Amino acid sequence: MNKYLEAQSWCLAQGIKVYIVPVKQRKECNIEVNDNGVITKSPHTYKDQSVASSKIWDLILYLYEQSKVNGKN
Repeated sequence: MNKYLEAQSWCLAQGIKVYIVPVKQRKECNIEVNDNGVITKSPHTYKDQSVASSKIWDLILYLYEQSKVNGKN
């Protein structure tokens, strides 16, 4: 299985959702992580959704790999 899809499946099974939130009246967007109701908004604003989508996949993979390091997998 693709490592990104495996990471996404793990996140969803753990109740972790990562998604794009558009900035009102602009083409820019932020990323939010909803970890079982605890929402964290990215401090960085992305110029468009394609850039943010790429960052989401990187973040999902990072969360998954950190879970393996910390023994939460």
